[in-house]
Amino acid sequence: MNVEITDVRLTPVASPRAGIVCGHVIVEIATNSGVTGIGEMSDFQHLPMYHVDVADLERTLRSLLVGRDARAINAISALLEQAFPSSESLYDKSGVIRCGVDIALWDLRSKGLGVNLSELLGGRVRSALPIAYPIFRQRSADDIEANISTVGTMLERGFHRFRLYVGRDLDLDRRFLQRVTTEFSDDIEIKSLDFSNLLDAASAARFIEETRHYGYSFVEAPARAQDLEGLRFVRQRTLVPVSEHAVSERAALRLVADGAVDILNVGLFVLGGITPALRVLSLAHAASVSAVIGTTQELSIGTAAAAHIGVTATADILASDPVGPLLYRRDVVTAAVRFSDSTLLPPDGPGLGMQISPDELQAARAPLTWGDLDTSVIIDRTGSTQA
Repeated sequence: MNVEITDVRLTPVASPRAGIVCGHVIVEIATNSGVTGIGEMSDFQHLPMYHVDVADLERTLRSLLVGRDARAINAISALLEQAFPSSESLYDKSGVIRCGVDIALWDLRSKGLGVNLSELLGGRVRSALPIAYPIFRQRSADDIEANISTVGTMLERGFHRFRLYVGRDLDLDRRFLQRVTTEFSDDIEIKSLDFSNLLDAASAARFIEETRHYGYSFVEAPARAQDLEGLRFVRQRTLVPVSEHAVSERAALRLVADGAVDILNVGLFVLGGITPALRVLSLAHAASVSAVIGTTQELSIGTAAAAHIGVTATADILASDPVGPLLYRRDVVTAAVRFSDSTLLPPDGPGLGMQISPDELQAARAPLTWGDLDTSVIIDRTGSTQA
């Protein structure tokens, strides 16, 4: 008997975090078996600066999916990729849409079998996903003090590993690196510097050479977007490992084949969910390059999906990025994902191990809207007048 999809429901929600209110869409896919899968289209509040019509998207997904067998992973994945093709941009809305649907289908399939998603993905090869807490960019001298305070607070909460965003004001970045390493010394680990493609390769390389004595493990996106030659230059010039987002399966292959990276950043939100992420992680394993599980900072549903991928991947998985439930002040589940000692714990129970709270979902329900934001605020994730 087919597990036939009978309905697709999308609920837009808003969740505030420091300096910005982020819009997400919660996905529910119902079937004739009585099982409903849940997913998340995460953080529509990133560039490019437009929003989807959620009601129209819901109608579109119903027309595409209702009546189909939810277990037909390959066929549905191909259908979604045809309907919502990738533009190979980091915050491509098509990838976000496909991701929410794909996560919900994996949740549905594993619930139907009565198993945890980690089991359906082949079983856990690590008990938890190591993570690094993000410290966002310095935009002023006041940000240095605020970020030092954040590091201290997170240390008290048991988080010792950090990822530092840099590249907006290099002088402020230098001052912060000096302060944080002086004040916290051996208590912290700096996982990486994330340049977010803000600098050209030569400028990034100069900054890395000036600061690598601070002991970070690698650098992320230290060249303009899609500048493979620039990434290769940074690798060869600085001898510091380089990571870059795999914005598609083809892009991942190019990064590896051109010797542009040591590490692939595998984000479900940009690739389009668990299904394509599995392919990219298989590529990383075959090419003997490491991987990090990337993020646009999801709520608990999307973060749970990242956790299951991270603990089951056979590739070499480094400290990764999903910490959204630590940043947001509102979620939509009965119990959020859990973190312990700079790790993200994969939830137990059938499927993702997440259950939507109807009350929390209704309280968070809100239309996707930009409000009073400028592009630098969107990139740096700070300073919104909506805070």
